[in-house]
Amino acid sequence: MTISTKHQQSSLTAILVYFKPKILAMLFLGFSSGIPYGVLSGALVYWVSKIDLSPGEIGLLASAGVPYTLKFLWAPFVDQARLPLLYKIFGQRRSWLILTQVALIPAILYLGQTAPLENYGATYMAALIIAIVGATQDIVIDGLRIESLKDDEQAAGAANYIYGYRIAGIVFTVGSMYLHSYFGIDWPLLFLCGAMLVFAGIITVVLMNEPLHQETKEKKQLEKELKSYLVKNPDVSITMAKVISWLYMAVVAPFKEFMSRRGWYLLLLFTVFYKLGDSMAVALQTKFFLSMGFDDLVIANAGKLVGFWALLIGLAVGGALMVRVGLWYSLLVCAFLQMISNLMFSALFMVGTNAYFLALTMGFENFATGMGATVFVAFLSLLCNRSFTITQYALLGALFQFTVKILSSPSGYIVEYTGWFWFFIITTLVALPGILLLFWIRKLDNFTDDGSNSTHDQI
Repeated sequence: MTISTKHQQSSLTAILVYFKPKILAMLFLGFSSGIPYGVLSGALVYWVSKIDLSPGEIGLLASAGVPYTLKFLWAPFVDQARLPLLYKIFGQRRSWLILTQVALIPAILYLGQTAPLENYGATYMAALIIAIVGATQDIVIDGLRIESLKDDEQAAGAANYIYGYRIAGIVFTVGSMYLHSYFGIDWPLLFLCGAMLVFAGIITVVLMNEPLHQETKEKKQLEKELKSYLVKNPDVSITMAKVISWLYMAVVAPFKEFMSRRGWYLLLLFTVFYKLGDSMAVALQTKFFLSMGFDDLVIANAGKLVGFWALLIGLAVGGALMVRVGLWYSLLVCAFLQMISNLMFSALFMVGTNAYFLALTMGFENFATGMGATVFVAFLSLLCNRSFTITQYALLGALFQFTVKILSSPSGYIVEYTGWFWFFIITTLVALPGILLLFWIRKLDNFTDDGSNSTHDQI
């Protein structure tokens, strides 16, 4: 067999792994995970931008996503608790997924029935409910993804998950623009269509098998210590001892292990600040385009649709870049690309209503975002100890959502004070702390000289 033939077979194997049933399922679970994001960041933002809600009020809606920031608080409970009745039918992970996905349907329908101008509070509350359910769904999907796939399948599973997530985003941005502007579909019916898409995730969960739950060395060691403790303290009930053991393994141990690492606080700060500037710029994209006078379908075609394909390319390039130069250098490259993409919005403001420059701006922005997403998810995954993956990933993911939902929420008020041109200049400067922290954490044990992470197994 020639080297060329071996290379072709290796490439074919690398491609076919994405079509394994378990890995392909991650595409649909990613889509399900992306539905709440698409509803809140796509359809809802487009809706309130069309009805002349102020930039400040639109930006404030982003804070309704605070559950994504706090999800690590209930992640240990979701990780350990068994739902009555549903557990016997679907198992622990799938029963939680079924519950959250079914709950999303009435929540999205309720959002479509609100009137933001007349009752802003009701719209905010509906968005908050969707965020709570969506954050809980993400907790379960992250655990199911890691537990269902072998080590050598994790990267492909994560890639499919991100693709599905982003596809949901484009469906609820471009899709809502087309359905409302081109077909004249009103908002309640549009959100009804969105709610029906949840069934894609429900069907996937029903067809999947419940993953096997492996006992970690830490848990076995704790059980051994528990038995020893009971022998020495016969007055303590077995039930109370089990409760203490559960709480320690679910809540205390994951955070204790993470905080035992050198420079752990720098890693958390980096997680918060790495994509802050990018998140602030993205929060008001649709309002910016509409305020410049772009037509809805121009935004959908020249902006969102071009951006979608650029995003998919960026996801693939980000993965290839990591293989080529390592994690640290990839994070650095993506950070600078994200800064440049923010500056292009200021350039678009100077150029004016030009569909071609809009497509170029959105194409570059989404390409940089796609690369950054792949590299950043890899970074977060590599920080997780495999014994506490769900809780630690929930913590890190929550910190990232703190950036997206909370720190970026005042964006609209900054625009009102500075104007669009200087707003995007500010978002570029806000990205600098993340880059400085990146150079700082390179000195930690988490990174080797070639920029790759060596502390934990890769996912």
